[in-house]
Amino acid sequence: MRRSVRCVWHFPTGNKKRIPFSIKSWRSPSGIAILALSCSLGCGSSSHSVLAQGSPGPDGPSVSRLQKPEDAPAKPAKKGSLLDLVSFEANVPGDCEVAARIRATVNGEPILDDEVKEAIYPFLLATQSLPEPERSNRRKEAFEKALQRLIEREVVIQDAKARLKDRPQLLEKLEEAGAKEFEKNMRQSKERSNIKSDDELKASLRQQGLSVEGLRRQIVRQFIANEYMKNLILPAIERVGHEQIQEYYQKHPEEFQISDGVTWEDIFIDASKFPNREAARQFAQQLVARARGGEDFHQLVLKHDQGDSSYRNGEGYGHRKGEIKPPEAQDILFKLRDGEIGPIVELTNGFHVIRLLKREFAGLKPFDDKTQAAIRNKLQNDAWEREQKRVVDMLRRKAAVEISLATP
Repeated sequence: MRRSVRCVWHFPTGNKKRIPFSIKSWRSPSGIAILALSCSLGCGSSSHSVLAQGSPGPDGPSVSRLQKPEDAPAKPAKKGSLLDLVSFEANVPGDCEVAARIRATVNGEPILDDEVKEAIYPFLLATQSLPEPERSNRRKEAFEKALQRLIEREVVIQDAKARLKDRPQLLEKLEEAGAKEFEKNMRQSKERSNIKSDDELKASLRQQGLSVEGLRRQIVRQFIANEYMKNLILPAIERVGHEQIQEYYQKHPEEFQISDGVTWEDIFIDASKFPNREAARQFAQQLVARARGGEDFHQLVLKHDQGDSSYRNGEGYGHRKGEIKPPEAQDILFKLRDGEIGPIVELTNGFHVIRLLKREFAGLKPFDDKTQAAIRNKLQNDAWEREQKRVVDMLRRKAAVEISLATP
């Protein structure tokens, strides 16, 4: 379906000229380039020198060139910059007008306002009830962070396309895998929301200010960027070996200190739910006997607990000394052995039947498989973040990035 797109061209005088122009996809670089050329020819090439140089025009935002490619010679600003095309007004069915504003360009590739807003839409909803100026300040901060993430993603994708230009099949496979990731996300979304059809899903997304097409683009591009980055960073991740893990354990003993603690299960018997207190006591004692006889304690919790431990999957409240509730159970728990059933704990309102699952003693965690796995995971995550930042920073230094200073 073709759209009739009108370019709103801002002049220093404040006047506007509208030039009808039809393109199939204004997102494509070629479409953008043709539109820019059409506007330039129709409006005159000298009308944008103010905006292109970063000075604010009366009707348009100022433009800030954040950076130029590293080691590139200084050049005069080009007239007819993509950021000078402040908005596109498109006639769509239903007599409604859609404005697509370019927020930034990365080596000439546009990032639209709508893309940034899609990324933070849940945050926009969550801050709706905040008072001003807090709401605007927080939204502006979220918008700017999301824009920076999209710029970082764009430089990664552009690098991937440049490196894979002689291997188009690999890029196609990445796009196909990204499309499958999108389909999986859509299936999971429908299952979580109990949505039966694609039309119902589209309607639900529209209510949230989102679209299937927008989500597809975001998910596929994020998938490609992530997979490409993994390939670049994998060697640094694989360098994390047993020697590095052991060295970290020895140099950071403070991270592996543990204090006395217990993990336990609890059944509370409410005396008010029995004919008398003695009947409640006898029932609690029967549960102790059944548990010591080998009956599954967890099942006893699910069937007979009249307190709140069943909401914690049977676990008793608190792990360290001073945290245990009820406090009357603390001394008993720290004297039990793993798996042992304690005597009933008597309170004014009822009785607790308790079982110690695991006791931890103060000291240094052993250098066992669990500890080594935790250290390996931490070192690999650190390596990932460090290398990702290094790669992205390098790519950004080489890229030409322009950001519109207009208020989002």
